[in-house]
Amino acid sequence: MSGRPLGVTIIGILWIIGGLLMLVAGFVGGAILAVAGLGSIGAAIGVVFFIIGIVDVLLGVGCFLAWSWVWIVGIVFSAISILIGLVSLFTSGINALVGIIISAIILWYLFQPQVKAYFGSA
Repeated sequence: MSGRPLGVTIIGILWIIGGLLMLVAGFVGGAILAVAGLGSIGAAIGVVFFIIGIVDVLLGVGCFLAWSWVWIVGIVFSAISILIGLVSLFTSGINALVGIIISAIILWYLFQPQVKAYFGSA
């Protein structure tokens, strides 16, 4: 295992922050929908956000601990984010382009030799 690349540290921090925000969104959004009379829908959305938040936090921690599975799951999550962003381009407009670009950069970065070597995927 080589030293941790700076980009992996940055991605790890961003995944942790994003995961914590998803956890909060799951609790708050689910509660708001429940109060609005959409209890089961709120619970379902809250659970989805909660699961994504936990995975994001684990991905972030895994960046610091060089867990080998983080590389694979990071690629899958980035690819899914790009696909969701492409659909969002047609439904919510050009603002989705920022998310697509960020996910594409992360996906590209995860395939760099020093990053693959850090996660043991080289």
